[in-house]
Amino acid sequence: MPLTYEDIKEPFLETLRNDRRATALITQIEAGKGNYQMASEYAARVGDDLAKVLRARAPLESIEEWDIENLIPKSLGLDHSIVDYACENVQTAMNKDAGLGIRYQQPKFDSNRVYGLVQELRDNPEFTNIEKTFYDQLANFSQNIVDEAIRDNAGVMARAGIRTMVIRTAEAGACPWCDDVAGVYDYDEVRYPGDDVWRRHENCRCTINFITDRNGAFYSEVVNNFKK
Repeated sequence: MPLTYEDIKEPFLETLRNDRRATALITQIEAGKGNYQMASEYAARVGDDLAKVLRARAPLESIEEWDIENLIPKSLGLDHSIVDYACENVQTAMNKDAGLGIRYQQPKFDSNRVYGLVQELRDNPEFTNIEKTFYDQLANFSQNIVDEAIRDNAGVMARAGIRTMVIRTAEAGACPWCDDVAGVYDYDEVRYPGDDVWRRHENCRCTINFITDRNGAFYSEVVNNFKK
């Protein structure tokens, strides 16, 4: 029988549960002590854990045994749900801290990108030159869920007349392009999806966060303590 989502679902969830850093992050996030920078790091761990399970349970060398149309969309759908849950917890805590009753804006599932991955696998039955890039794209996909949540929720705040800042932090040892784009920005300056602050290259682990001036001391802490 072909390999499907059901074959990797439980191993993936078990791997995520056993990931100490991921567990520490989601514990803080669920306790209302998280931010989107933490959610972004968590999302990368989720994508890495999914990649780890796929490498072990569904190696690309056996791609002819996959039900690609089932395995990839449903696995990434679960990934999306897990990361969205973290984002909702972060935003709910931020809204409570700011005294706002604004509803959380759920990021859309990027079906076009998922379809592109499915097509890439279909078009490369011998996985020529795609093995590393395929696995890297899983963490990238996860982090983009957080980026979309930030863009949507920060946009609602800004349109409500609340000063909203977007903070992009470069990972240690980042490339020159990521170092250059790191910074603290007024949301209105970077509100368009094509702005560089939202862009990621493959294997990019830079994090994005946002804060409003309704978030009290945390606002000053995040903005004033930012380091490129």
